[in-house]
Amino acid sequence: MGIRDRDYMKRPSDDDGDSGSSSDSKAEQIAQRILQKYSRLFVYCGIGLVILIVVALIVAKFSGGGH
Repeated sequence: MGIRDRDYMKRPSDDDGDSGSSSDSKAEQIAQRILQKYSRLFVYCGIGLVILIVVALIVAKFSGGGH
């Protein structure tokens, strides 16, 4: 029986993070790919959302100020 026949040599090591990825890390990888591919889109959507909130606040102030 040689060193290559030992059981611990055949099993993958537990400290290797790439071989045993969990569902969380897969979701993180997918999210990271989406953010890299559409990074400008999320920036523009964020700016548009801020502008929409400001406009809604201005409209609410002028429409409710008459009372």
